[in-house]
Amino acid sequence: MQGIKKHLQEQKGFTFIEMMIVLLVFSILVTFAAFSIEPLKKQTKKSLFISQLQADLYLIQSHSIFSQSSLTLVFYPYANKYVAKDYYGTTLVSRQLPAGIELSELNTLNEIVFNAWGNTNRFGAVYFNSESSTIKLSFQIGQGRFYVQEL
Repeated sequence: MQGIKKHLQEQKGFTFIEMMIVLLVFSILVTFAAFSIEPLKKQTKKSLFISQLQADLYLIQSHSIFSQSSLTLVFYPYANKYVAKDYYGTTLVSRQLPAGIELSELNTLNEIVFNAWGNTNRFGAVYFNSESSTIKLSFQIGQGRFYVQEL
């Protein structure tokens, strides 16, 4: 029993000041890590939106070719979303834009039709405003080509 008491008395721990210094250094490192992750989160959200937009457009185009019918893609700037419907009004895609990305109110191309061959009836550009840049969706004339680029 005395051996245990003697052993416990010989052990030395950290003082309160030493623990507070370690906690302070740790909290400073965590704060810097949190601030450095925020821009990465925004860029990832923007990249994910661009990928999702391209995937939706390819889906709309391939569905119109496969079903041999027209599909209409409508952009709603005030609701901040886009919707694709077929000739009978059945919704194929309805996508709400993520936070921080908005449809520009100055777009002249708010509706586009993909015909049975996958071509579009109009050409032009749709702009999306993000916190740090502008995303441009361009529909080219003929063969239903489109491009998404960050300006």
